[in-house]
Amino acid sequence: MADPTWLPDVLRAAGLTCDIYPGAMDRGHGDFGSIWGVIAHHTGSNGATAGSIANHPDLGLASQLHLGRDGKYTLCGVGIAWHAGSGSWPGISTNNANQVTIGIEAANDGTSGWPAAQYRSYVRGVAAILNKLGLPSSRVIGHKEWAAIQGKWDPGGINMDTFRSDVARVQAELRGAAPVAVPVVNRIDEQAKVAGAWIGKRLHTGEKKCKDGVGRFAEFEHGVIYWHPQTGAYAIPRGGIYEAFSARGWEQKLGYPVRVHKVLDRGGVQAFQRGVLYVRDGGDLAGDLVHGVIGDRWAKEGYEDGPLGWPISDEYADGTGRRQDFEHGSLLWDPSGAVKVERKA
Repeated sequence: MADPTWLPDVLRAAGLTCDIYPGAMDRGHGDFGSIWGVIAHHTGSNGATAGSIANHPDLGLASQLHLGRDGKYTLCGVGIAWHAGSGSWPGISTNNANQVTIGIEAANDGTSGWPAAQYRSYVRGVAAILNKLGLPSSRVIGHKEWAAIQGKWDPGGINMDTFRSDVARVQAELRGAAPVAVPVVNRIDEQAKVAGAWIGKRLHTGEKKCKDGVGRFAEFEHGVIYWHPQTGAYAIPRGGIYEAFSARGWEQKLGYPVRVHKVLDRGGVQAFQRGVLYVRDGGDLAGDLVHGVIGDRWAKEGYEDGPLGWPISDEYADGTGRRQDFEHGSLLWDPSGAVKVERKA
């Protein structure tokens, strides 16, 4: 598939406004092949402009589309954009989302809410794009889902499960299907069905409130399912990850889970709002947390399968900056922004 020069026409056909930023049809970091889907972002600022996305001072083209708070799209470029960074998601090669996804940067700080016009356009625009590509609503993910290793949390304030449900509803509408009433879903119950092969019996009826008064959790024989409106529902398995989560102060310190856990040959891993927790079999009870700039560099090195291997410490101050140790070396962050790899002899 060629570059998505069709984006303005598809968005306009869905009843949306889409301007074209000067030079957009010639802007990008190379040409697209096949397109897997869409990654949703927020800019981090309510006032971010299309120009800041088209000509980012560090990234160049930082996303194909900018979405204003008034619901208006602007095409910033049609080639590959540097919007995703390091990360992983089923169906996309590790650290390779830029080459196969369309990025949408919505002007929003992630904490002050989503204007109705902006959210409506976000959902409708993604639905129109996925229909054009012949893809289901599962092919839109949040940057926070892709790049948990970097500590990304955008789009803030949007539950991606709810967003995908809204996209699916509008996809059907745009195809001319009759509206279908969407039932209210208890996400914890739904996740319990997904994890039914391993999670065991529920230990109590209903859900319990988390300390913040917003989130909820339910305990099972072999795990605990946590839900928050901004993250959705995910199960944390007992026998390693849950105990590390507990040792680190639960969701008050680590945040809520944002990805399904993964069983590895030497332990387990699960992403939370404030980092990715690795728990080695026979290792420290609290596991080791990877996040931020060091986490991003480690991801580029190949995660636990790369030359550095598994983390064996958290990030810590080393006198001049920050350092984290791994099985076969260390990553050192300097206040200048540089990250140095120090390998063991």
